Amino acid sequence: MQPFAIERLRRDHAFSMNVNHFHDTYEIYYLLSGKRHYFIQDRSYYIQEGGLVCIDKNVLHKTRNVDAAPHERILLSFDDRFIRSIGEDAAEQLLVLFQQNHHVFSLSGANRTVVENLLFHILREQQQEQSGWQLNSKALFTQLLIICSRLTDKLNTVDEQPQPHNPKMYEIVSYINEEFRNRLTLASISETFYISPSYFCRSFKETTGFSFVEYLNNVRIREAQRLLRETKLKVIHIAEQSGFDSVAHFGRVFKQVTSQTPLECRKLMRHVL
Repeated sequence: MQPFAIERLRRDHAFSMNVNHFHDTYEIYYLLSGKRHYFIQDRSYYIQEGGLVCIDKNVLHKTRNVDAAPHERILLSFDDRFIRSIGEDAAEQLLVLFQQNHHVFSLSGANRTVVENLLFHILREQQQEQSGWQLNSKALFTQLLIICSRLTDKLNTVDEQPQPHNPKMYEIVSYINEEFRNRLTLASISETFYISPSYFCRSFKETTGFSFVEYLNNVRIREAQRLLRETKLKVIHIAEQSGFDSVAHFGRVFKQVTSQTPLECRKLMRHVL
């Protein structure tokens, strides 16, 4: 896998991400046109063209439709190897965007022009592949991160999307994020928060874009990946500490979410590090 990547994509029809989504890379999502709902960790945001979304590594996120209108976005991703390749002190400057409370910004005027020009320049370098394109792309990418980091205090932040009809869903998301190691079921959540299972399932999906089981599995697998990366615990103990009742169930869900077995994931993570 390359230490950084960029992709431009236009969709002319309604589209919501149908894959589980968190990863060990940093991500910048820029909306060129259209409108999107963007769920990040435990909050949902409404973004329009000029919207810049900064996703830290291992943060659960998902985009979904606002309407059936087309939208176009540019997606950039990079990992810690990219930061290390620039210099020992690079992280302090380049990761400012990802280490603050605000995740979503709205660009306009000259700021929008500068950022879009850099994005298009990086895309052209990638498409044309002229001599030195990889080195120039890295330089442009670094420049983009520096400019965006400098602009954070000046940019308009996008507020959380109001959800007056189901504020309880955010309570439940926070509850899952805290209690995922314990046994959580549709029935237990419904009983704890005094809501019907059918209302809970419908409202949770509308708010987050995930079903309850999808979200819970993602949170648990994200914790399992952290333990695989940072500890020498056996897989059976990682399964227990991540909230799974059995190592067999853990293995099936892990493969479903990551397309790898836990041991394959541990080997790959340590190779990258």
